[in-house]
Amino acid sequence: MAANMLNDIVSAHKERILNLKKYYPFFKLTEISFSQFKDGKYAVLDMGYIVMGILRFFIEENNFKEKDVTYPEYLEFITTMIKRDFGLFLSDGENKEIADYIFDKIKNEGKPFDFEYFDPVDKKKKITRIRIIESSIRNNTVWYSISPDAIEFYLDTKEIKDESRINVSQLLLEKMIREKNFKGGIEVVERINEEVNRLQFKKNEIMRILSSDVFAGIEAYEEFVDTGMRWFEEEEKLFKKNQELIKTALSKVEKSGSTGEVYYRTISEIYDLENQLKVAMNRHGDLLKSCTDMQHFTDEAVKRAKLNRLRSHVDFERMLNDMIKIDNADILADIIRPLFKLKTKKTFNLNYIDEALTIKPAKYEVIEKVSAKEPEDIIFDDELEEKRISDNYSFIMSSLLQCFEQKKVFTLEEFNRAMSRAYSQDILKNADYFSFFVNLCQKTEYEIGFGKKDNESFLDEILNEKFKDSQPIKFKLKMSSDNMLKLYEGCEVSDIMFERVD
Repeated sequence: MAANMLNDIVSAHKERILNLKKYYPFFKLTEISFSQFKDGKYAVLDMGYIVMGILRFFIEENNFKEKDVTYPEYLEFITTMIKRDFGLFLSDGENKEIADYIFDKIKNEGKPFDFEYFDPVDKKKKITRIRIIESSIRNNTVWYSISPDAIEFYLDTKEIKDESRINVSQLLLEKMIREKNFKGGIEVVERINEEVNRLQFKKNEIMRILSSDVFAGIEAYEEFVDTGMRWFEEEEKLFKKNQELIKTALSKVEKSGSTGEVYYRTISEIYDLENQLKVAMNRHGDLLKSCTDMQHFTDEAVKRAKLNRLRSHVDFERMLNDMIKIDNADILADIIRPLFKLKTKKTFNLNYIDEALTIKPAKYEVIEKVSAKEPEDIIFDDELEEKRISDNYSFIMSSLLQCFEQKKVFTLEEFNRAMSRAYSQDILKNADYFSFFVNLCQKTEYEIGFGKKDNESFLDEILNEKFKDSQPIKFKLKMSSDNMLKLYEGCEVSDIMFERVD
């Protein structure tokens, strides 16, 4: 048992520390005393209260009004706050002076807060970093927003205890989707699933209590309704809102025209997030249905309890008094009869033994939730891979055709240099780039854009479809084994001469 406990301490420590890190900046900031700033003329200010107020302001602007904050907007808020709550009526210059000082501290002068901890797994100290305020530049203006960790910290101080944890998690999910942190969004959805499972377990516990003690069960049920069920409608709205945000993000990425490793990794993360959210929505729907069933069960339990109170009962005291009055002990039979069950003849059919030995375990199938919506197309991994290869091959061929507009003859070495200048050296490391030329070298002559032709190879099938309406270009390939080209470390290819045929 001691060994299990120690193992649990080690394995869970990192997760607990990373959950605690969101509190670190607040306590670090509360150490700041205004008595040392400008000879203490702002000593009445309290940094802890100011930080919480600023966090609330950013949550209101970022999440509820769905807009980032400029510095003048922050300045207006902090000036009003200082005047109202601390009674400091300052000049415009003094207001800006104290606002700049506070903002620099909260932003940690542009650096993240470093939280040092000991990792018992790796047996060394590590550093995790956290920001309260994040910034971005758009249209020559600096825009500020609150970080997901800061949101979670603020809500954890009160709202998570008063409101739906699912709603709180969905606020974080919305923030991460808008910041394109899809991997972090998956972790948030996992927390939502954990909360749904917790509520499902609590519902089952209430059903158990109702079966044994109606009145205690009703009390537990009413508490559950007040703390859990009353948020269902709002939770459903947030689920649909985040689902739409994911679809919008996916559409933007697909329309960007980007290719490469980052593009496909982002696409994969969005698909994973979308699938995880669908699972969460289905589980949430199942929870709602089971809670509705629990409501019916509770109503029936209350009805049965009321009927039982109306049924006639045996008055033992009255019957005992009657027996004494008539001096007849035969009435004892009527007194004790309600205390015993009916006498039943018990038998056991031996055929049940054979049935018990031959019976097959029941197969429990997962009930699929039927939706009235049109079924969505499911894109499998191999289909994604085919689309990626097709898009990348078409892109490389388009680049080749553009080179033919400038030169009648050029080499693969020249083409590689041009592609590296345009798209960085990383394009040569793309596996589809290498495989394109491997497939291209299966033939020595190509006709692009001459209409529909027979597909002699896998590459022909892609090119004939993509360039069937393009201006016709014919070219020849000549391999050179004398000149070897190094694409990247460990990968070399023979040089190729490309010649357009008029």
